[in-house]
Amino acid sequence: MSTLVFLAVDVATVSLTSDDRVLAESIVAAGSEAVPVIWGERLPPASTLVIRSTWDYVDDPDRFVSWLSELDAGGVVVHNPTSLLRWNLHKRYLVDLIRLGVPTVPTVVVSQGDDVDVGALMRWNGWEDAVIKPAIGGTARLAVHVDAIGTDAAQHHLDDLLAVEDAIVQRFVPSVPAVGETSVIAIAGVVTHAVHKRATAGDWRVQAEFGGSSEPVAVDGRLAAAACNAIAAVQPTPAYARVDLVEGPTGELQLIELELVEPELFFRLAAHAATRLAHHILPRGSVH
Repeated sequence: MSTLVFLAVDVATVSLTSDDRVLAESIVAAGSEAVPVIWGERLPPASTLVIRSTWDYVDDPDRFVSWLSELDAGGVVVHNPTSLLRWNLHKRYLVDLIRLGVPTVPTVVVSQGDDVDVGALMRWNGWEDAVIKPAIGGTARLAVHVDAIGTDAAQHHLDDLLAVEDAIVQRFVPSVPAVGETSVIAIAGVVTHAVHKRATAGDWRVQAEFGGSSEPVAVDGRLAAAACNAIAAVQPTPAYARVDLVEGPTGELQLIELELVEPELFFRLAAHAATRLAHHILPRGSVH
């Protein structure tokens, strides 16, 4: 009997994304079966689960965290481990990585209910410009660029966010709209491939939902070193990680996001990485 590997998805992606289909094919090729399951559902005890396209969890993060606890109670083997998922859900992890010495875009976490003056915060930190985001979010959800909308509008936006959730204020990185950012993917701690993402003309967001584009790029020593440095700060080593890197003000690579929950991993551009993940997550002795 083949081993079942459950792939956690949401209602919109239950048919699997193009990347997740590549992963499912790799799992089947390894002698097991890949089964989509909508997050929040109960799973058989001691089963194997990979968190994939659970993208709507941002609408109900408390329920998502409760589900992780249910998985733990049922002895489900989760990739990435639930301890990493809980830590990575909230963008305060960026501040943790800064404290650990990982070169990271300067970030300030502000808590729900706080009264924060955006202009004063920027002046205090010596920033000319900033981005405001929810502390739990994805695909640039409710992210605004202060210079693009003006300080008054940015203040209103932050006030609205803080009325219902935590937020972060992050120094704006001019190189992102100018040259883009690079996502380096690592499987079980080993860098497998990289993708360069660019924003469409006149925008600063690189996500495809906002007109951004992406293309595979070679992983040079500089990219690999920066990605491995970020991953080395995380314990346990994640089964999968996407390290989003940007050019800092003096040309150094800085982390802008470390995605460990449900990142797009671009397996459609690097099927060998999906094969590596499939072999990593399957119990020993079940791989053909």
